[in-house]
Amino acid sequence: MGLLSNLKSKFTGSVSKFSGRTDFLEAVCAAAALVAWADGNADDSEISAAIKGVTSNKELLGAFDSRTIELTTEQMFNRAAGGRVGRNGLYKEIDDVAKDKDMAEVVLLTALDVADSGGISDDEKRVLGEIAKRLGLNLSNYM
Repeated sequence: MGLLSNLKSKFTGSVSKFSGRTDFLEAVCAAAALVAWADGNADDSEISAAIKGVTSNKELLGAFDSRTIELTTEQMFNRAAGGRVGRNGLYKEIDDVAKDKDMAEVVLLTALDVADSGGISDDEKRVLGEIAKRLGLNLSNYM
């Protein structure tokens, strides 16, 4: 099997693995919202970066329609706006996929993409560290 066939097979396998896994979609969107709200509020540029980070994720686009992704992202941002209780609930969404390394990596990488949009602040580093810890990943390996 050639390199292109291997990549296609891996991508197709990932898409089918993630297809219908709303816990995965919710975890990715929760991580994006947590990073955007890391300093206690989210401005338009942070929200835009989070939406771009989530909607450009090929694993999600292959597994969910864009409307479902947008609605889930909006729900997670609304929960993040709910203060500590809302944000704590978002960490629980991340906990739901922690046992699956492929999903965990996508969640963390998406969160990093959102944070990278304006340079990673200390608040974002703290949130990224908590996300990585909950996923059982070493943040420095992904920076």
